[in-house]
Amino acid sequence: MQSIFLSPIHIQSPRWSQAFPKARITNVEAEVPSNLGGTLLWVMLSDVFTLSHIAKWVAAGARVIALTQHESSQEAKQVVEAGANGYLHYLAVVPVLEQASQVVEVGGLWLGVDLMRQLVMATTNILTPAATQIKQKNPQAALPDLNNTHIDLLSVREQAVAKAVAAGKSNKEVAIELDITERTVKAHLSSVFEKLNVRDRLHLVLILSNRS
Repeated sequence: MQSIFLSPIHIQSPRWSQAFPKARITNVEAEVPSNLGGTLLWVMLSDVFTLSHIAKWVAAGARVIALTQHESSQEAKQVVEAGANGYLHYLAVVPVLEQASQVVEVGGLWLGVDLMRQLVMATTNILTPAATQIKQKNPQAALPDLNNTHIDLLSVREQAVAKAVAAGKSNKEVAIELDITERTVKAHLSSVFEKLNVRDRLHLVLILSNRS
């Protein structure tokens, strides 16, 4: 997969060419090819390259990793909603750049370790009411008022599964914790992904973390 870095001249890192010697580094949007199939765009978020650019290039078939000067869970959520496949600091070291590329090329979603830790902690706090209601043996109980996403579409049981998965637990661990079968966990998780329009477990953590 061809890597192209898009960034203003004053916000570039020598590590990019160290990680990908054959990559193209440019500050000119016109140098982005019209056929983006098989292309990995590394987009430095700035006044020059914005979320709308990411959405446009994703729609054209590119894989996109957003680069930033200041990582935040809110910005991460915005770039993922725009269709980006990854998000990390523009000064990331060479091994991290290489790992991010490998994950994204096979269809995964990449976020930094520190950001992931923040997201998991935030998600655990957000979904605590669901766990409390599960203990009350009322799986269809009314949900807490959670705005700005569609978490209110989830049953309380689905919220409990989402919380456990977002905390990094396996399907087997979730099944034991909630006293249900792994098959039921998978069914609930599929429903959660569909209702919240998320791609995978990492995306789920990202979405839920921004409820705080």
